[in-house]
Amino acid sequence: MLKKVSIVLSVVVVLGVGFALVSPTPVDAKEKKQDQNVVVQKKTVVKKNNVVVKKNNVVVKKKQVYVVGQKYNGNVWLGHKRHRWNGVWYDYGIGPCWINVNGAYFWNLLACPY
Repeated sequence: MLKKVSIVLSVVVVLGVGFALVSPTPVDAKEKKQDQNVVVQKKTVVKKNNVVVKKNNVVVKKKQVYVVGQKYNGNVWLGHKRHRWNGVWYDYGIGPCWINVNGAYFWNLLACPY
């Protein structure tokens, strides 16, 4: 996913530079003075799920927020509580029906379907 984001940003930068080179200058354009101090700061932030990518190649990870009952990669997030399946209560993270994904336990639909 990070590769796709970098490709998109590269295309945007190339197109922006291309349009700047092709755009004609107006006839009445004045020359800029050399003694002006102009500081331009640009920051590009792309957010996708739990990763924030900044232009200076610093990657900051945020805590993922899951929604109870939603499917994530074929598994269901049921919160930090126990779940009943086939007449047996399975505590959070204990038993064959839970799967650990990046430190969080999801209900594995392949092992224990609803």
